[in-house]
Amino acid sequence: MSQERVLVKHSVTGRMLVNSTEGVSYTFDREGELTLITLCGVPADKGAAVVDLRSELNVFRFEESEGGPVIKHWYYVGDNPVAYDETSQCLKITVQSEIEYRPDQYWE
Repeated sequence: MSQERVLVKHSVTGRMLVNSTEGVSYTFDREGELTLITLCGVPADKGAAVVDLRSELNVFRFEESEGGPVIKHWYYVGDNPVAYDETSQCLKITVQSEIEYRPDQYWE
């Protein structure tokens, strides 16, 4: 069985802003060279914090398969749009690049 989770963190302090395991659904949609990450079920205070810190975000996606290695994906936001809609409780983060890595290939 495979599990996946998405985290949005403040890159400077490491503060957790959004964690998909806390009732947040998400989608990833390619849009040319960019990817739009939509997270829904985000409370207003967390959505506002992400927008306020938009130039200092780290977005991660973890693929965790039973008995297999964890695969981590890091997404670079840069100067791309970050928006929150309080009515739908959806946060939209546009990212421009992805780095995939497997910790098991670096540590034994």
